[in-house]
Amino acid sequence: MDLNQSNLAIRKLLAKYSHTDPDDWFLTFKARFGMAVVLQSIYDIYGYGEVITQPYTCITAINPILVANLKPVYTDTDPTTLSLSQPEKLYNSKTVAIIMQHTLGLIGDKAKEIATFAQKHRLIFLEDSAHCVSRLATDSKGNVLADISIHSFGVEKVLQNTKFGGAIYVNPVLKQKNAQLYDHITSNLLSLPQPPFGLNFRSQTYRFQNGVLHRLPNSLFHNIRNLAYKAHIFELAVAPYEQSGHQSHPYATTKFVNNTILKHLPALPTIYKRRLKNTLIYNSQLASCTDFKQITTSEEPLLAYPIIFKTAKAASDVYDILTSSGFFIRRWYSPLLYPGPTSNRCYSYNPKMSPTAEQIHSRILCLPTDLESEKMKIILSILHPVKKPVEKVI
Repeated sequence: MDLNQSNLAIRKLLAKYSHTDPDDWFLTFKARFGMAVVLQSIYDIYGYGEVITQPYTCITAINPILVANLKPVYTDTDPTTLSLSQPEKLYNSKTVAIIMQHTLGLIGDKAKEIATFAQKHRLIFLEDSAHCVSRLATDSKGNVLADISIHSFGVEKVLQNTKFGGAIYVNPVLKQKNAQLYDHITSNLLSLPQPPFGLNFRSQTYRFQNGVLHRLPNSLFHNIRNLAYKAHIFELAVAPYEQSGHQSHPYATTKFVNNTILKHLPALPTIYKRRLKNTLIYNSQLASCTDFKQITTSEEPLLAYPIIFKTAKAASDVYDILTSSGFFIRRWYSPLLYPGPTSNRCYSYNPKMSPTAEQIHSRILCLPTDLESEKMKIILSILHPVKKPVEKVI
């Protein structure tokens, strides 16, 4: 398919899965690029202001705020949802928007409260659905709650074999709220340029290069990867300059990125079915464990299943056991503002803002939900030692 055909095909699939209109979806090279366009449009219309967000996230979700000349202000993290906690405490006359992250795909009912809060104070409501592509928070009638919904096909997201691509859903209701902002966002998303040759090349060779890198000994992996990055032939998931609050110019998606997505997007319902099945298994099988606690018993197809330990050391010990047993375990957003800023000052972040997030981030492990039945049995046998300590399965 050419660029226009593949663009339309992806938008139709996203609309089908989300019960929305294809015309309300816009594709970008990376989700962070689309987010930057939206926030820059908010700045262009409203001027300088504050955006309520959270530190239990990746810096690539904060940089679009900074490059738009807006200021991030941080709520603490709700330990039962890993999302916003009491954003109303941060509201003031400078607040222009609020971003709610569906961490690990946890949507639940929390979005209804945020939507009500945003509507009351005439804020632009963005939902970060990077962990749950095509899933949007809705009310009881199926109406989308957020003004803007941001989705990702990037590294370590729901579709594992897509490495680039973002999708932005612009709620048509926004046109009734603020027609000028709606037109500004949509026209800017539609007018994004194609990426330069170098970035396009890196996207096409990423999978091959990443495969080669992961076959190297651990002692060489990081050095070789960094050399490839400095030689401008490898695209890092988070580049060093992004840890200083910077971001490259936003670009549109490409034919290659689109066609890669189209190879895997039709399997999304099946993928979600497996993730839901495993989420429910974790819910039931881990309830009686004493080495850690479940953060949630959500009945949603989670990207990963979060558990929390009493200490950071206990979490690290179990992490080592699981990874050495062959499981890919993520320490999502540890450190906070992952993978860590070069300076908290440039991110306007003070640890005192988020005591709960500071306390729990290093104690959380996120279990894989994409496992086959046999692998699930093995990981559960490691995690569910009723009368013995967690131990490695050889």
